[in-house]
Amino acid sequence: MDLLKSPMSTEPAAPAVTAMPVSPHEAASRALTLVQLGRSEEAIAIVEDVLGQSDIPLPDKPGLRYAAAVAHHSLGNHEQQILAADACLAAARRLEEPGWMANARCLRAMAEIRTDRVDAALRDLARAEYDLSQTTERGLTSWAHNGLGYCYLELRLYELAIPHLEQATPGDDPVDAPGAPVIHLLNLAEVYQRWADEIERAAPEEADGEDVRRHRDTSNGYARRAVGAARKLGNPNLLAAARAVELVTRPPALADDSVEELRSVWADPSHTEHIGGRPTVGSALARALWRTGRRDEALEVAQEAARMSERTADWQITANARWLLTEMTHESGIEGAAAGRDYGLTLSRVLWRQRLATLHGALSARQVETMQHEMDRAQQAATSDPLTGVANRRALEAMLAAIGSTTQDGPTSMLLIDLDGFKRVNDEHGHHVGDEVLRAVATAIAETARREDLVVRFGGDEFVVVAADTDATSASILAERVRIAVSDVRVPIDDEGSPTVGVTASVGTRTTGPDLTVEDLVAAADRAMYAVKQDRAASDSIT
Repeated sequence: MDLLKSPMSTEPAAPAVTAMPVSPHEAASRALTLVQLGRSEEAIAIVEDVLGQSDIPLPDKPGLRYAAAVAHHSLGNHEQQILAADACLAAARRLEEPGWMANARCLRAMAEIRTDRVDAALRDLARAEYDLSQTTERGLTSWAHNGLGYCYLELRLYELAIPHLEQATPGDDPVDAPGAPVIHLLNLAEVYQRWADEIERAAPEEADGEDVRRHRDTSNGYARRAVGAARKLGNPNLLAAARAVELVTRPPALADDSVEELRSVWADPSHTEHIGGRPTVGSALARALWRTGRRDEALEVAQEAARMSERTADWQITANARWLLTEMTHESGIEGAAAGRDYGLTLSRVLWRQRLATLHGALSARQVETMQHEMDRAQQAATSDPLTGVANRRALEAMLAAIGSTTQDGPTSMLLIDLDGFKRVNDEHGHHVGDEVLRAVATAIAETARREDLVVRFGGDEFVVVAADTDATSASILAERVRIAVSDVRVPIDDEGSPTVGVTASVGTRTTGPDLTVEDLVAAADRAMYAVKQDRAASDSIT
């Protein structure tokens, strides 16, 4: 039985898509639709063709990489799935979009789970949880909830899967994959059904207990809603899938009313392999027959369902079908059945304890990830200027110490920037306007400097830029760019549209060399800056 997951697995056949994609977004949508149609090789070809173009905008790349990973997932190409997920993650990092990062990590985690790398998967899932907490885009949020729920369900961590699946919003779809509302409801039916099944296998005495009944009733409720959603959608294949799910999740009290419907679905040779796949339907039919007193027929159906279950890639389906057959043969008094039941019960309880250990590992991984981010935030707060967000003097001291203690490939240059006329801004317009000017200036300097440069608020209206591996000529060019960027800053005095105010800057630069060590760089750059002020007081200038 293939789980009906969106967007990480296959949906029963839907109407074929014939329009050729005209944009990367449409290509990703078409690729996912082809995966749902069982045409994953075509999906991969479409994505690779589009990615072969040289002008793909960065915002479109994560979706294409994601579609490729989903296609490889459906084909069982786990290593290719990881590579595609890694490419999606790399594009998401460049885009600084945590939603795509969360979804990429989920796809990578699923491949790791399928290849018995559970510890790595738990780390990826913990990081995906954090990325999800930073996501604001609704579609990516919904997908990430689905992805996390799917991965936790694969690990049989029902307690973690359910909240994510319940929070997923199928109407928010980044690439417009069809059938999402139905699939969403079937996901929820699946997780509650599997939870009840596993409790029953590990503790048969709880088969009619409150937890099992509640989980099965909840599962059937979602399945009934899926039937309604599929009927409204007008997709006959999804409707057939939803009806089969509703049948297999019905409570035991409805066994007599369900037999003929189950028998009809069970006898359908074209029945699609999904949550209501034939082994699952056969087991449900066998249960209904057993409860209504037709035990010989029930045993025949259970035996056939058990044989069919061996052809599925989902071991839990096999476990359910085999356990049901074992229970029926035991209750029928067949010789040797008691020993087989005891052995099966022992295995089920071992698997339940393994599940609890994995649950503990997942919760621990979450805690470690949360603590790491809290430490990172504390470190960021300790080395950042709270007003402007750029680095503070502590960060400057740490960087200069690091440069001084290691051999550098080239000289280190420093820019010391002092704002001209900033006191007048404070005096005439108030400190709230002055603070906005400082923020705007800090942003302008940071956007002008290179990514690897350190921008520091040195104190008051002074800023520093440390540029490693930068000679004096390059430092002078950078200083001129910074001076121009600062002079272009304009801040409204009151509300937007009101008169604006700005400042200019005096920039001093110095570069390490035989006569200047990094330890003396700050003092030398400070002297250079004051020389500028003295030479051209209150004017834009540079040495």
